[in-house]
Amino acid sequence: MVGCLFLATLVFAGSLAAPQLDVPKDKAKNQVLTTVLKWAPVAGAKGYRVFVTGNLETLKNLPPKEACKDCFVDEKTEAPTYQIPPKRLKKDITYYWTVRAFNDTEEGPSAEIRSYTMASTFFMDMD
Repeated sequence: MVGCLFLATLVFAGSLAAPQLDVPKDKAKNQVLTTVLKWAPVAGAKGYRVFVTGNLETLKNLPPKEACKDCFVDEKTEAPTYQIPPKRLKKDITYYWTVRAFNDTEEGPSAEIRSYTMASTFFMDMD
């Protein structure tokens, strides 16, 4: 009798991958007030949750589906892009950002955390 060995890979239906961030690149400098964040689409995602904060530890320790109290941005979007609304950010701060994909049943893992700084010459009073 000849024995057979079967190897199987278990794939969970609906499991979401961490998004792959595109722009701005990590440690980007001279970003504008209304920076556009972009990332690659995630298979099975209904939308994305975008986080921007001035505190790196906030993003490192943020549990799934929990509100980000220290974030300047904690917003949902359907597209793999998000433009920072005017007056949300300030100059002279390093910002950290990440994205999570979500669907009807789960929120996936965070993308790698990236940082960027603003161009101080773009800031003016818009009142």
